[in-house]
Amino acid sequence: MADAGVAARRAVRVSLFVGLVLVVIAVVRGAVPCDVLATQPACQVAVQPGPVEDTLGLIEVTGAEVFRPDDGSLHLTTVAVQDDLGFASWIGARTDGSVEVVPRERIFPPGFDRTEVDDLNAAAMRDSQLVATIVALETLGYELDPDGALIVAVQDDAVTDELEIGDVITALDGRPVRESTEVVELVRERSPGDPIELEVRGETDTRTIEVTLGANPDDTELPYIGVLLTTDVDLPIDIEVDAGVIGGPSAGLFFALSLLELLEPDELIDGRVIAGTGTLARDGTVGGVGGVSQKLTGASAPEDGSAPAEVFLVPRDNLDEARSAPVAADVLVVPVDTLEDALAALEDLRAGREPTDSLLLAAP
Repeated sequence: MADAGVAARRAVRVSLFVGLVLVVIAVVRGAVPCDVLATQPACQVAVQPGPVEDTLGLIEVTGAEVFRPDDGSLHLTTVAVQDDLGFASWIGARTDGSVEVVPRERIFPPGFDRTEVDDLNAAAMRDSQLVATIVALETLGYELDPDGALIVAVQDDAVTDELEIGDVITALDGRPVRESTEVVELVRERSPGDPIELEVRGETDTRTIEVTLGANPDDTELPYIGVLLTTDVDLPIDIEVDAGVIGGPSAGLFFALSLLELLEPDELIDGRVIAGTGTLARDGTVGGVGGVSQKLTGASAPEDGSAPAEVFLVPRDNLDEARSAPVAADVLVVPVDTLEDALAALEDLRAGREPTDSLLLAAP
């Protein structure tokens, strides 16, 4: 009887071991659905420090005098996403303090493949460049005359098939709109299911389109049309930005700062290496972004061997995340709420003062 009991317990242990091995194999192969087990390589991606780019070198201006600084740089910062994780690389990412492992749908929303996400990020980048240009030129005293909200992308789940890339929305429910932000604000005043009327200027005609607002896939309580907008405006000078494959809206602040540096005779950066991140709204507000810890890490030790950042401008909404970033060289972190705050911080640095609420991240 005793031998039978020992044999039975051994059989149970063997069965449990075999079951565990099969589960591990299934996880490694991505055979377990994400809604059953979310923490596995197939359901997560690794967000890691990406390269930095000096935005001063990405911008070409014609039609105005340009004042390029002799020294210093304005580094926009990026993250790199590793989305094809094997088991070993997944374990490595989870144990690396400079890498964040996040759910796949945070980077690649359900229903979107990588190409579609890249296209949306590219459109968001172009819009951030235009907003930054408008804000910078107005800061310099230029008077601009926006003429509607230009559609630059149409989602597959848009609420209507009557809107096309290149169309310009000029009114919503009879209220004229001159900029993309005005359309966004008017739509947000409504609810999913509400009908709206759009006045649209196409290449050859002007038409009225009636649509029913849908529910935003990311927040079903918010209304949704399914188009990406930018402002339709003729600029007084020609500005070209070559951002390469970099996408998303998070470089808006640095595009604006770079334009101000290039178009004003007095230097802003005073020979320093300034890095940072942050979206830029039409009113000059700096908005929070993702991947701040990885961006700060990358700025402190650029992979191209360029000089590390001395100062990192960060949206105030991201300050807590920035505090915990591992850095390879000392970096002064400066939180900002607006473009005006960023300019004031640079002025403080030129005058030898410590910018408001700044903190020093020390390398180990």
